[in-house]
Amino acid sequence: MVDLRVAVPWAVVAALASCGGGGTKSFVSGDVVAEAGGDPGVADVAGRDPMGQDPAADEAAPDEAPPDYGPWKPDGPGEPGGGDQGGSDADGDAIGDAVEDAETPPATCGFNYDFPPFDGPPGGPAAIPAASGPRVPSRPGEIVHGEPDPPSLFPLRLDGKRGELVMPGYEDAMPLFGRAEEWEIGQTRCYETPIGAVELSEPAAWTLYREVAEKTVGVAVDTTIGHRTVVGIRGAYPGTFAWNGNGPNRFNDTIALLWRDEQGRPQVLEFAAHTDTGAYRHDGGMSSLWPNRHYRYRNGWHKTYNALRIDEIDYRVRDDNNSNGHWDSDPNAWLPPEGEPDFDREGSAHNIHYAQATPPLETAIVGQWSAGCQNIPGMKNWTQFITHAWVAEGEPADYFLVDARDIDPTVWGECVPDGSHACPFRIDALPFGADGDTAGWPIAQHDAYPTEACSTADESGPEVTYVLNLHEPGTLRAVVTDGDGVDIDVHLLMGDEPMACIARDDTDLAAWIPPGRYLIVADTYVKDGTALAGEYHLAVALEP
Repeated sequence: MVDLRVAVPWAVVAALASCGGGGTKSFVSGDVVAEAGGDPGVADVAGRDPMGQDPAADEAAPDEAPPDYGPWKPDGPGEPGGGDQGGSDADGDAIGDAVEDAETPPATCGFNYDFPPFDGPPGGPAAIPAASGPRVPSRPGEIVHGEPDPPSLFPLRLDGKRGELVMPGYEDAMPLFGRAEEWEIGQTRCYETPIGAVELSEPAAWTLYREVAEKTVGVAVDTTIGHRTVVGIRGAYPGTFAWNGNGPNRFNDTIALLWRDEQGRPQVLEFAAHTDTGAYRHDGGMSSLWPNRHYRYRNGWHKTYNALRIDEIDYRVRDDNNSNGHWDSDPNAWLPPEGEPDFDREGSAHNIHYAQATPPLETAIVGQWSAGCQNIPGMKNWTQFITHAWVAEGEPADYFLVDARDIDPTVWGECVPDGSHACPFRIDALPFGADGDTAGWPIAQHDAYPTEACSTADESGPEVTYVLNLHEPGTLRAVVTDGDGVDIDVHLLMGDEPMACIARDDTDLAAWIPPGRYLIVADTYVKDGTALAGEYHLAVALEP
């Protein structure tokens, strides 16, 4: 049971409706939701056309201006906010009455996530299963698709003009997740957020996921009618947004599928999923997608069946060099590196596809089903996902992969930048310059950055954090200057975790990086037990 209780002041969430009284709810039989909203202010995803909709529906479709369904959070007691799902006004009044009658907001939804602790296979690294024969990737950096081929294929006709799918003939007993079912008019689902548990409508849930993607990654979600967007949250169970430890080799992540139907109504389906590598010794490439990034996909093929195929090559990944199914750079790694540690490189072929899994979900193993692809476990869940994600072969789709620890704080409320990890200073444009002073600064969260690209130097002095959403690739230069008796070092991180450090220097950092969300940390070096804190100047620029 994952306890995600948080102490929440009533003033913050007075408008949140009760989430079922805190009764036990399983994520494979989830209750359903009512609300919505969004404010982009971020880079556009270019080159998108309306997909797959009926021309007749086009005539009745709303204006293609970015839709605004109102904020996903209610505004205050008796004001549930949110969007209209086609229900009556009485539905909204009922929610408002529930808010007014409530004395305190619920802290949790009562989810029964019973994932067992995972300490690695008995016998250590040698006990990890190995592939029986070599499977050589077709290009350098490409991951292996080393799971068993489908024993058979079958056609599945879709509605409207979306044609016919080629489906894999895999078999398993995994049930359909309750949160993967279509929403009924007026129903609500419970979500556990940092500001408490809240009941949301489908438009509100759509807006919440949209804000998580846009505000964290810095790229606008394509709201074109019919366009499909997938939001992956690594390290968070469906319906939650708190870091769950991301135990390796489990389906303990979230994948949410978002789109607007022919009438412009927001649609959301949620799946338990896996966004890392499985613990399996493939002969060939194994790597995990960098989080907090936007990836381009297309309706295409995986092996011999239809799936979402990544439409990029040579993007940055972390190589699972010891095949333990986990980034060894994370503090929750369950095996030490065997031989060479994990490292960052270029990669490709990270599709979204089916994974065979034996219920119950909490003990289902990913294993050979992923060398880094994103997986939906079980045929019932895969069928539900792909029949709703598919538009037509070749049509584009978007994938936003977010680490639960790095969700932008402004998703949950106002955040006045103060240089903390919770609310870092924002670098809104490049070149950028800022003066700072770590003397007397109260934050000293990261003590060292011991990755292959960084250092084990003692950085336990105070640090100031900056966040940057980069929209184009290039060589990032970050230069820090300080005075006599002061030693401020500069670090570049792909997430708010010291082992996510990808570059570091005493004064002048330079690293080629792709678009995405990054943190720049000006940290104080400690010499002989003394923190050499003081004034500094930080200059940041991007070189093509």
